[in-house]
Amino acid sequence: MNNSMSNKNCFAFILIFAGAYFSLAQVPGTLPIDSDKETPTLKSDEGSQVSVITRFVDNPEIGKPCTMEITLKNLGTLPLEELILSQEWKTKPEILEVSPKPLIQENKWTWEIPELQPGTGKIFQFKILAIEKDNLNFKPAVAYKVATLKKNTEKKDGLLVQVQGPQWVRRGQRAVFEIVVANLGLIPAENVTIRDKLPQGLRHPEGELIEATLGDIPAGQTKSIRLETLAVENGKFSQNIQVASNNGEKKLYQSDISVSDGQINLQWKKSWEDTAKGELEMILEAKIDSIKTGNIQLAVQTLIPEGLEIIGSNPQARYESTSSANKLLVWNSPQITGGKWSAKLRLKAAKPGDWQLNAKASMENSADTSSMFLVRIEGTSEIQGGFAPNTIKTNLGSENEIRFVLKNNGSIDLKNNSVRFLFPDGIVPLAWNGPTIAGLDGQNLNFDDLPVLASRADKIYSVNLKGLSPGEFRVVVEYGVGNIKRSTACSILIAPLP
Repeated sequence: MNNSMSNKNCFAFILIFAGAYFSLAQVPGTLPIDSDKETPTLKSDEGSQVSVITRFVDNPEIGKPCTMEITLKNLGTLPLEELILSQEWKTKPEILEVSPKPLIQENKWTWEIPELQPGTGKIFQFKILAIEKDNLNFKPAVAYKVATLKKNTEKKDGLLVQVQGPQWVRRGQRAVFEIVVANLGLIPAENVTIRDKLPQGLRHPEGELIEATLGDIPAGQTKSIRLETLAVENGKFSQNIQVASNNGEKKLYQSDISVSDGQINLQWKKSWEDTAKGELEMILEAKIDSIKTGNIQLAVQTLIPEGLEIIGSNPQARYESTSSANKLLVWNSPQITGGKWSAKLRLKAAKPGDWQLNAKASMENSADTSSMFLVRIEGTSEIQGGFAPNTIKTNLGSENEIRFVLKNNGSIDLKNNSVRFLFPDGIVPLAWNGPTIAGLDGQNLNFDDLPVLASRADKIYSVNLKGLSPGEFRVVVEYGVGNIKRSTACSILIAPLP
C-alpha cells in the first residue's frame, strides 16, 4: 500500500550521507554502511535520529546460502515519512528468500516504508546465494521525510494510513486486510471515516463499497479496522481506500492484489561446476501451489544465450528456433510430483564470460512467473608439458640438445609457472636457454617462474648436455603452479665408444 498523497507543507526531505543530512534544496547523496556495524546516530536539526544496522545472521561463505539483515530504527522524537531504503549490489546475488519483498531493478533493491514512528524500527531480512565476494558486502542507503512543526500551525489533522494484507491470494480463500489510521497532527482528528471500494475479484457480505466510522482519533494515537474478504475471481485488481475527517483533507490510497487458482515459484540452482572444463549443471525448479488436484497444465521455457553450449537436459526439452543465436528450450505439460517439477541442464562455455539465464513458467488461471540466474565462467586452465622428441640416442662424448615445450591449452592466462630440470648422475648440462633466467643447483636446473603464459600459447626450454658414461638415463622436468606440479621425462640412450 503506497501513500498517494503527502503533506508538502509539513515535511522536510532528509537523505543520510556520511553522517550528515541534506534538506530538499541540497544535492542528495547516499551513505554506505559497512556490514556487521551500526551507524553512528544520525541527527538532524529537525530532531530526527536514524540508525541503520547491518549484520549476517549466519556465517557468510561464498557458494553457500547466507542470511543477511538490515535494521532501520527511528531514534528521534519526530515521525519519519515516506522512507526509501535501497541496497545496490556490485554483482547480482542469487535470491533465495527476501522479506519484505523489495522492488528489484537490475542490481538495485528498493523498499518503500510509509512511516516510522519515534522509538520504532523495521527489519529487512534476505537469504541469498553468494556467487562471489561482492555479494557479501551490502551497504544500504536510506532517504526519508521528517515531520516538522510550523510556527503558524494550521488546524489540520496529520492522518497516516497503513494497510497490511496479501499481495497474492488463491481463489476461494480469504484475503484479510488491516487498515490502520494514525493521527500525527497536533489536534484530534474528528469523525474519521474509511471508504473501501472492493474490486470485482474480492467479495464482502456488505457489497463492493465498505464504509466504517473510526470516530475521533486523538493526536499521536491510532485506530484500525479488520476487513475480511473472499477471493472469487482470477486476475490482478486494485482496491481504492479513502480516509477523511471532518477537520482535515481527504486522502486516497490504492493497493494491488492478484487472485489466481495457483502460484508458481520458479528458481534456478547451481548443482555443480567443473572450472577446469568450463562446464556446469543447473537445476530449474518450479514449486506449485494450485487449487487443482488433477492434471496441471504447466509450461516452462528458458532462453540459453549465445556462448553457452547445451550438453544435455533431463527431462528432455524441445528446442525452438529464435531470431538470434540464443536457444529456446520448452517443456510443455511436464510431469509434476508432489507439487514440484525440476529439470537439469548441463552447459558448457566456449570462453570465459557472463551469461544470463532467463526462465518463465505459466499455468492456467495463474500469473506467469520468471526467474533469472547469472552464470559466470572464469575460464579454463589446461597446462601441458612434453619433450620433443622424448627419446634421444647418442654416443658417449657427444653433445646433444633436449627441448621441453610448456603449453597452455586453456582459455585463460596462467601466471607464475615454474619449470625445473632434474639430471641424473652421468649427465652434465653444458648450456641452457629459456624464457626466464635459470641457475644450476647441484643436479637441478631451476628456471625463474614464468610471469604469464597466455591462453593457447607455448614456451620452449632447451638444454645442451653431455653423457659421462654409457647407459640409459632419464632427464625429468617438473612444472606447474604453486604446489600443483606435474612431471614428464626424456630418455637419453648413450652407446659406448667402438
